[in-house]
Amino acid sequence: MKRRGNDEAGQGPAGTPLDEKDAFRIMSELAGAFYVLDGKSNFVYINETASRILGREGDNLVGKNAWTEFPDAVPEGLEAMYDRIRKTGIAETTEIYFRPAGLWLQVDAQEIGGGRIAVLFRDISRFKEAENRLEVLAFRDDLTGLPNRRSAIEMIEENIQVGNPFSVVLFDIDSFRQLNDLHGHEAGDYYIREIADRLLTTMQEEDVITRIGGDEFLFLTKRKDPDSLHQWVREMFRQTETSVRISANVSFSASASIGISRYPEDGKTSAEILSMADTAMHESKMKRGSCYLLFHDEMKTRIERKRVIEDDLFSGDFVKKGFHCVLQPQLDGKSGRLIGIETLSRWHHPELGALSPYEFIPIAEESGKIREMTIHLLNLVFSEGRRWTEKYGGFPRLAVNVTSHLLDDKTFYGTVMRMLRKWKIPPDRFEIEITEWKEILNSDLVLSNLRKCRSQGISVAIDDFGTGFAGLSYLTNFPVDKIKIDRFFVAGIGMISKSEAILKSIVSLAEGLDCELIAEGVETEEQLRFLLEIGCRGIQGYYYDAPLPPQQFEEKYMKASLSC
Repeated sequence: MKRRGNDEAGQGPAGTPLDEKDAFRIMSELAGAFYVLDGKSNFVYINETASRILGREGDNLVGKNAWTEFPDAVPEGLEAMYDRIRKTGIAETTEIYFRPAGLWLQVDAQEIGGGRIAVLFRDISRFKEAENRLEVLAFRDDLTGLPNRRSAIEMIEENIQVGNPFSVVLFDIDSFRQLNDLHGHEAGDYYIREIADRLLTTMQEEDVITRIGGDEFLFLTKRKDPDSLHQWVREMFRQTETSVRISANVSFSASASIGISRYPEDGKTSAEILSMADTAMHESKMKRGSCYLLFHDEMKTRIERKRVIEDDLFSGDFVKKGFHCVLQPQLDGKSGRLIGIETLSRWHHPELGALSPYEFIPIAEESGKIREMTIHLLNLVFSEGRRWTEKYGGFPRLAVNVTSHLLDDKTFYGTVMRMLRKWKIPPDRFEIEITEWKEILNSDLVLSNLRKCRSQGISVAIDDFGTGFAGLSYLTNFPVDKIKIDRFFVAGIGMISKSEAILKSIVSLAEGLDCELIAEGVETEEQLRFLLEIGCRGIQGYYYDAPLPPQQFEEKYMKASLSC
């Protein structure tokens, strides 16, 4: 708006000076809600739109002071804003909440001469509501209405900035995936909402609960005393262990795993504090049932160790980093003939020394590098298979353990077939061993991958059979060619009658399902005799041999006369 003096309100079409009120009227028709204040903030003019929004008759306001008539506008900063405009001559815009009408208004003001302020404003309540909804979406969890991960991090950082000591409690529900897989995501959503409500009942006034993932909650609390935290955590466990009725026929209860870190003892940044709580929580998951752990210094060593392993996984140079394979023979216990070869991954790390697969494989899964590691392992063993074919005319079936992460990947089948073609390995010379098989039974993609593999002649084996068993009924539809008896039952031969009874049952089950059978962990003559007596001829274990490097395995087994 161009600034004018007191005598320059405007001109008509023929150059006739416009009356000031006519000028204001024309401006207000163009502007919507509009009013003018004089140098003392008394109303000079107010149009009908402004009167309607403000809820006052315009004629009754002219000549009256704006701040006396509308005192709610003063704390919103309009008085100070208009005073600035009079001093600087610079127009300003602001947003205010007009409480009498319950509206958000955008206010544009400009000095028009003689200390007078022309004000245009409009109702922006709809836009503010949309903005607030976006704010809720950004900082709130849709399912429970609780603050989300972003909110949790901001609250942690705010407490760190002001130096407030606090604890972070990371809460994870065990076995939640089973509920989703068996009864659907609607059941899972209902359960999470119910648990969120229950957890709220365990909290003190200053505690904060957030939902940071599917079945993970994070609490921020000023409680740091171990005894106080212990009592609180026990109440959380009680709430999750009490079953939730999902429907008339379905109830669900679960254990929970909790990790706790404290500021400033365990970290100086939000990332450190969260990482320490996550580490403690994952270690608590290794225990049985509901368990919690407070982060302690020994865990820091394990974190650093894990970081080194992750860094080397991402380097991609598995050979240089000491990753290799060993081979363990599977033999016919009666004839001594080699009937299979299990490939096992090993890692002699240049810095950390020998790493157990139980350590590096879960890290590879978490980091997303398990696919590359498995492809490298397959290349190692398939290259040996190709060489044995050229040198000896063939070889027994090669077995490789494949994790559920890979089996649940739509590229799995195509990748395996391409690698078999690359190394010219007949599919019937390859066997997939599944360890975590009970975790993948409800995945259509896993079943599809395995069925396609079997259609090409690839064998499917269940490893560690008999422990953590989810249900024999699954075997009727699950594509299985071989059952590998867990070493726990073999170790009980001659000592635990129940183990022997279970072994006999497994042999009968394998015969009924027309599955091959291998007993793992065979170490003694007594174990071998018992297994042969009950009809289990497939033997694997230290009684015959430990896992061997490929060259040593070749020297001992491949040079013999093999019936492949």
